[in-house]
Amino acid sequence: MAFICLSTIHLTVNAQCTPDPSIKTTGVYPLTLPAAKVGQAYSEVLQFYVTKDTTVTVPVLGEVSATIDSFTIFKIIGIPNGMSYKCNSSTCTIAGGTNGCANVTGTPTQKGTYPLQIILKIRASALSLTQTIYDTMYNYTVTVESGVGINNTNNVKDASYKIFPNPITNNQLNFEVWNNDAANCTVQLFSMQGKEVFNQQFDLNFGLNKNTINTEQLAKGIYLVKINHENSQFEQKIVVE
Repeated sequence: MAFICLSTIHLTVNAQCTPDPSIKTTGVYPLTLPAAKVGQAYSEVLQFYVTKDTTVTVPVLGEVSATIDSFTIFKIIGIPNGMSYKCNSSTCTIAGGTNGCANVTGTPTQKGTYPLQIILKIRASALSLTQTIYDTMYNYTVTVESGVGINNTNNVKDASYKIFPNPITNNQLNFEVWNNDAANCTVQLFSMQGKEVFNQQFDLNFGLNKNTINTEQLAKGIYLVKINHENSQFEQKIVVE
């Protein structure tokens, strides 16, 4: 439907997530889902914003103003075995003009491509009438790969990683890298809209390397940290409060 855009569907631990208040544009963040791996925990957060004021087309009258009262993720069909989802509210309902999020969590058990059907329940008001409309989104897919290869755990070949604190409350993000050889790594931070907000290369010595990133310039919200190190990559979401 033209007046509602769901934000990304992502998979994480079965715990309540925190909506990102910095998202104020109707749309999907991010646009695609990363691949999962058999036997490895897949952790992603779904962030979405539901517009409140919109227009709808009414026979004879044409376009008229409408209000989105609420938006509910009624059901998600096609999630790989071993996964489930949980919203930040018990009913998975978001009021029009507000933010919401959901966790889809678990460890996939079988390789394959899994198209998702996201069934939405939308209550909208126009011309003093309130209607409940059901709609289905088909544009998301979870790809589950074999468990061989680079993964996003904190221990990968030739290095291990640690990021803390999370959430960040003192404008300081610490990350530690245990490296088996002298090398370098690139640290990037992305907003949930996919915008890069930080990019810096760090030199690594053999053993434990400790570094600090100042996050004072970042708005409150959720960010994705990526550490690229030779043939491995580490990813983790952080919350800036």
